[in-house]
Amino acid sequence: MKLKLNLKYKILKPRRWIGKIKENKEVFIIVGTMIILNTIVFLSEVLDLPHYLLGAPKTSINWREALFLSILITSVGSVTIAIIRHFVNERKKAIKALARERNLLHALMNNIADSIYFKDSKNRFVMVNKAKAEHSGVTPKNMIGKTDFDFLPKEVARQSFADDNYVMKSGRSLINKIEKIIHSNKTEHWVSVTKVPWYDEEGKIMGTIGITRDITERQKILEKLKESEEKYRNLFENMPGAYYRADTEGNILMINPPGAKLLGYNSPEEIIGKNLAKDLYYIPKDRKVFLEELKKRKGTIKDYEVTLKRRDGTPVTVSTSSHYYYDKEGNIAGVEGIFVDITDRKKSEKALQQSRQEFASLFKSSPEALAYLDEKGNILNINPRFTELFGYTLEEIKGRNINDGMIHPPNKIEEGKGLDKIALSKGYFNYETIRKKKDGTLFPVSISGSNIIIEGQLKGMIGTYIDITERKQNEKLQEVLYNISKAVNSPITLDQLYKTIHHELGTIIDTTNFYIALVDEKEDKVFFPYHQDEKDDDFPVLKLSSNNTPTTYMIRTGQPLLINRKQLNGMVAQRALTPWGTTTDKSIWLGVPLKVEDRVIGAVVVQSYTNPELYHEKDIGLLEFVSNQVAIAIERKRTEEKIRYLSFHDALTGLYNRAYFEEELGRYNSSRYYPLSIMMADINGLKAINDTFGHHEGDRLLQHFASLLSSISRKGDVVARLGGDEFAILLPSTTAEQVHDFRNRIKKICEEDNIKPIYLRPSIALGHITQKGEYQDTETLLKEADKRMYQDKDITR
Repeated sequence: MKLKLNLKYKILKPRRWIGKIKENKEVFIIVGTMIILNTIVFLSEVLDLPHYLLGAPKTSINWREALFLSILITSVGSVTIAIIRHFVNERKKAIKALARERNLLHALMNNIADSIYFKDSKNRFVMVNKAKAEHSGVTPKNMIGKTDFDFLPKEVARQSFADDNYVMKSGRSLINKIEKIIHSNKTEHWVSVTKVPWYDEEGKIMGTIGITRDITERQKILEKLKESEEKYRNLFENMPGAYYRADTEGNILMINPPGAKLLGYNSPEEIIGKNLAKDLYYIPKDRKVFLEELKKRKGTIKDYEVTLKRRDGTPVTVSTSSHYYYDKEGNIAGVEGIFVDITDRKKSEKALQQSRQEFASLFKSSPEALAYLDEKGNILNINPRFTELFGYTLEEIKGRNINDGMIHPPNKIEEGKGLDKIALSKGYFNYETIRKKKDGTLFPVSISGSNIIIEGQLKGMIGTYIDITERKQNEKLQEVLYNISKAVNSPITLDQLYKTIHHELGTIIDTTNFYIALVDEKEDKVFFPYHQDEKDDDFPVLKLSSNNTPTTYMIRTGQPLLINRKQLNGMVAQRALTPWGTTTDKSIWLGVPLKVEDRVIGAVVVQSYTNPELYHEKDIGLLEFVSNQVAIAIERKRTEEKIRYLSFHDALTGLYNRAYFEEELGRYNSSRYYPLSIMMADINGLKAINDTFGHHEGDRLLQHFASLLSSISRKGDVVARLGGDEFAILLPSTTAEQVHDFRNRIKKICEEDNIKPIYLRPSIALGHITQKGEYQDTETLLKEADKRMYQDKDITR
């Protein structure tokens, strides 16, 4: 019954039989041949067909011979079938393996954002990946059979042609050659080119394999660092990144040259006044979305991506960190922030997202660290760059799970598992985080991952790791400079600015022991307006020309100085330096001069008493880079405070001036300060002293009288010179009796003054008035006090 069911099933499935026959046709041919030969033996030996058909003599049946021939035929056929089936199976395995390798080849080739290509012996393109075709402005198919002369300028193509011939003739690889090329869109790019020989099955060179990596951004960063000192000379024009400020309507009020350049304008003046939504957003309604998100995040937003519009109408993708700024009343006055061009990064991300396959033959030569994982995250392969970056060899980690903690800090293991899930489910991710080397060192990386689909089935994923330590350091440095610039433009005091500088520098270098020294060239001295120190709290003023402390030495030479205790002792023994402050056997001292237009205005110093290895040569460059910005910031804030001081003080005497006195009088004329007294004073005979002894002596008299008034006035009193020989004192919460006693003290101190020459002894007239309770306007109070002063002048004459 079972046999019948099987036969019925096979009859209902004829196509399956046909497929089996096609796959094993050699076997069926041999089986058919065996059946025919056995049939012939049976007919010849058993039925004696030659006798009946051909008239041959009749023979007796030879069963033994017939059986022997049948066994022989069957044995030979079976051996033949076995041999054929073996070769058929081997051929199937080879075809399947070849298909897998071909798929892996194309997978990796299109998964790498670098340009990859194969050329034959005549330098014609045989195979290119998507990135190479995109850079040439065509599809991969349109590049096949053509040469570099069809896509590059002649000089560039001629050099590429020569490099290819060198590799083929010498058999040597060309590794990481730096070149400058022009893409099809006329943009210039710096690239790193690697070319290796391409061998055929016989080991003969049949062409070249090349990989080109765009390093334009890295070159730009190097150029920017070289030009940094000039670039950051001016606080606004040298603001890191593209800085902008807009009012509440979105109209541009301020933008720095990098911002104008980013948007395709020749200067900031061409862009000021334009509206962000109308003129500068590629999609105007995106501005409204941005403002809503800014409001939702309480007025501060970081790393928010928007698409702006260049002058020529082309889009540019930027990352912005922005915030509200406020007017004096605390109302929102607009939005300000920075733009960072991420167009190239977004293009790379898009290209990488579309690249979902791996290219096995270039896996090892990739300039980035690659890990090939199965669908469970187990390591199948790593390239040399992975070993170089993390310190593990393939033999050490093959078969281990990528998320078992070998390259993860403990708090990042779950994060790694989550990223693998994203790669497997969504096909791609790009993420910045922290990873760990074999020796335990933590460092920032940019990780991208994509799944690998072969024949429609998930076969694993590729993880790419890029060390972004240098980029993060540059970003942090730019953030420090931006925060210092922002502080300078805010209404904080100079002392508050010093604290801000200390705090910001502390994010990039150890500033546990820190001080700022400034130079007073007229007084030939160095003073210390700010210091934080574990050992010393006394920072006395030093004479610049005669002191040889490390600080004064550095300021005079204008050069940075990094010394430890041993080096300090050596310079002291040579009398180049004089010890100053506390030192220990483990001390190390690092200082850089503060310069404004090649003029040294002071120094910034950090030191340690416990770790002689805390600072190195690279830290000198770091501090020098920020010192120019710090110097300009301090100089500007000092100028602001000087202007503010002069606006409220009399230049000759140092007392408050009339404007400040009248402003304070209006403020104090309130019941909370009653009784409020006003004292008016006038110096008798000033004109006679000017005419007789000269105005410089008259000035001495005014200065001397001002110092007498300041010496006997209370801390809360407002002492001012109103002009000429007139002075006034505002005395809050002072009764008529108290101000009268104060008048007598002034008279007495002037009469008993022993200054020489005697004509500098002040002869004065005084008048005073007290506001007791009933309000009087300030003009009335001043007139009454002035009237009483002139009455006193008449008496003293």
